[in-house]
Amino acid sequence: MRAPVDGRIGRALVTPGNFVSGIPAANTMLTTIVSVDPMYVIADVDEVSMLNLRRLLAEHALALDEQGRVRVEVGLTDEVGFPHVGAVESLGNRLDEGTGTILLRAVGPNADQKLVPGLFARVRVPSTATKKTPLVPERAIGTDQSQKFVLVLGEGDTVQYRAVKLGPAVDGKRVVREGLQAGEKIVVNGLQRVRPGTKVAPHAESEASAASAAR
Repeated sequence: MRAPVDGRIGRALVTPGNFVSGIPAANTMLTTIVSVDPMYVIADVDEVSMLNLRRLLAEHALALDEQGRVRVEVGLTDEVGFPHVGAVESLGNRLDEGTGTILLRAVGPNADQKLVPGLFARVRVPSTATKKTPLVPERAIGTDQSQKFVLVLGEGDTVQYRAVKLGPAVDGKRVVREGLQAGEKIVVNGLQRVRPGTKVAPHAESEASAASAAR
């Protein structure tokens, strides 16, 4: 006997020697099987997010996969961030009038079978146009009351105070939405020992040393 799909089989509901029936509407269930790769994730998307997603698609402002689908990110309850990547497979044809949401189904690879059918998952759907933006280490970000800031090296390696608007975390770093331009040098170490207006002797930090310091 062969199953029509690949997947993970459950416990045997019938043991050898028992009578089974194959009559329609009265057949005997032998076991269950679930498909695990690829895995589908279902989420309710609110009306505003749905309209924003459709607008960005019409403007060709989103990053798409090789099949032309919108990329989404998925995270489980015990995971930090959204380490799993998938794509929008389908979007419902109408909003639920009671909740003001529409059903979205995403699909993604699950070769390691970490995603298990029935798990609760968090889904992040893109809400802004794809664009290049600076990423800075968390330890380079300071807090001044309710204001976030970084210290930038200006002309002559003079330290400058720069208020920034932050975005989400990506691979241990933070997106800077406003206040910092690509290519500018920032102070990463010794943030508490330098002050705006002072001159410093900077030393470039490699990716390896930054990763080691972050641990």
